[in-house]
Order: sequence, then C-alpha cells, then structure tokens
Amino acid sequence: MNIVNQITMRILTEAKDGESINSLASRIGVAYSAVYKWVAELEKYEVINLIRKGNINAIKINKNLIYKKFRELEDAVSVVGKDKTFWNLIRNTKLRVRFVKGTAATIWTKGNFVTGDFYERIYFLEVINEDLERLKRLLDKEKISYTEGRPSNKRPLIYIIKRENFNVDKDKGFPVMPLKELVDWSEELHLENILEHLNNIHSLDLNARYSEVLTNA
Repeated sequence: MNIVNQITMRILTEAKDGESINSLASRIGVAYSAVYKWVAELEKYEVINLIRKGNINAIKINKNLIYKKFRELEDAVSVVGKDKTFWNLIRNTKLRVRFVKGTAATIWTKGNFVTGDFYERIYFLEVINEDLERLKRLLDKEKISYTEGRPSNKRPLIYIIKRENFNVDKDKGFPVMPLKELVDWSEELHLENILEHLNNIHSLDLNARYSEVLTNA
C-alpha cells in the first residue's frame, strides 16, 4: 500500500506525542476513521507507535528514516507551493514593485538563461519605500521568507531592495525593470552571457558574444 498521501503527511507533520487519534482527527479536520486507518498503516512501518490505554489510542512518533523522508518531502512540497503563491501575488499586486538583476534577466530572456539565484529560488525585488511594510506584511501572511541583505537558507527567498522611485515594464503580467535598464546593468557588470541572450531574443544589435549561444544557434 502506498503510504504517501495528504492524510499521512498531515499526521506526521502535525501530530503531537501523546495525543489521541480523536484529538488529532478533530484538530486537522479529517474523519476519525481515516486518521485511525493511516495511523495503523504507519505503525506497520514503525513510524508511529500506538500506546493503547483503555479506550484511548495515544500517538508516539518514531523519528526514523521513513519519518525523515516524509518531512523532507513535506518541505519540498511547501517550497514549491510558496513559490507559486509568490509569483501569483506579485503578478496581481497593486504594490509598486519590480523584479531586477538576475530575476529580471531570466524573465526578459524568457527562461532561456536562468541565473543560479533564480534556480535556487532566490528572487530580487525592488519596492518603493512607501510600500515596503505592506510588502512585508503580504509575504508574512503567506509565510514567504525575505531578506534585505542577510543570507538565509530558506526558500523561496525574496531579496528586497528599497528604492525611492523607478520605472516598470510588464512581461506576462510580471512587473520587471525595463529592458534598456537591464542591458545597462548587464554591460556595467560585463555579463556577456546575459547580453548575448537578450540580443538574440530581442534583436538589440549588441556586440556581446557568448560561445554557448553561438554553438547552440
């Protein structure tokens, strides 16, 4: 039997040691019979021990290898879910924000060039000073991590940059720094790889050359 499902995930991430099945079922909003069934299955794999005292079945979590794999899976699912939520939030927000740096490069190259930060779900987002606190509250509400400079291992991670003012373009509904501004930023940092992709996609007549693109052309 496949023991990986929404109910077993919730059991292992939300159950408290010593808690009764009835209490857990009531707290997570799942029928007692369903929780009992899957607790019994998890007990077969020694992830859970049921301590039976009269009419009460108390749960004891064994943090073995299977439990750890469940938690790793739950963390991965959580990251993907928060990532999708973040992009939907920014697409629909009325806040004055825009994607910049490597995030903007990935957007403007239509995913043909993906920066290491983007791959790691680290996104650079500028915000007008007056909207900073509202942005933080919005991210806090969805439990999406952010920073204004300090490194963090949490993902997705939004790197917030305050600005007094800026111009914004839209690409598929996402607020992003204008293409010309991205080109200037890339030229200043000598990011020929990004410039070559931008040149090929947007016909910018730039002088940048990047062997990978030329080889794959």
